[in-house]
Amino acid sequence: MGIVCIVLPGEQQRALVNALQKATSKVELVIVTKPRVNTDGRMHRISAAVRSGAIFSELWYGALLRLSGKTRAVLGCLRASGLPSASPGYDAPVINVDDVNDAETEARLKQLSPDVIVLWTPSILRANILATAKKVINYHTGILPYYRGSVANQFAVLHRDTDHIGSTIHYVSPGVDRGDIIAQLYLDIAKPPRQAFRELNDASLNLYIDIAKRVLAGEDVAAHAQSQEEGEFYRLSQWTNKMRWKLGRQLLRWERTGRF
Repeated sequence: MGIVCIVLPGEQQRALVNALQKATSKVELVIVTKPRVNTDGRMHRISAAVRSGAIFSELWYGALLRLSGKTRAVLGCLRASGLPSASPGYDAPVINVDDVNDAETEARLKQLSPDVIVLWTPSILRANILATAKKVINYHTGILPYYRGSVANQFAVLHRDTDHIGSTIHYVSPGVDRGDIIAQLYLDIAKPPRQAFRELNDASLNLYIDIAKRVLAGEDVAAHAQSQEEGEFYRLSQWTNKMRWKLGRQLLRWERTGRF
């Protein structure tokens, strides 16, 4: 009984888990999933560039990114958060796994039988893993159902889709970014990008902690169904150096001019 957190490795994820533990004292296990972005994402981009004949463009924009520290730095603002982490480690037992869906992880979860699994990971949980908990909730950095995948807000900004930049907290059902929507917060585009995203992320994570506490307490937290037909899934293979460069320059113009 209690909470199991399944997260990517990272300072923000650790801060979320520790804040949740401080608020509830009920985090029984933290499962840290093997990061895939730096390897799989890069190989997908390279493979896609080779297939499309865009390999020279990918190399060109990669060189521009390496030469422009300001462009690289501003890209990080989409993930910025001031959520404090009181300790350098996790304040709950931790295991590291290569595959969150493997038999060993399933057995551990069945043994714990958590009231709620709290997710912050791009890993897709299979139905048998979801079934080990009474409730499973997820924090998605994008507005569902319109933008699915790990780079949702990045593409929403690139599309200048001001109505669909933000975050979603939702129950999890089998599939990618599926499940009834509990809450959504939206970016304030009137503010500079670094401030706007930091405030969005901080408010979203604090709301996520509050919702997790309510679910843990047995509250039937209201949610509404999301459309299964609307929206698009943005794959890491689409997050090319060209897209990164375009987004970085767009954010710098926004920062300089004060206009989205």
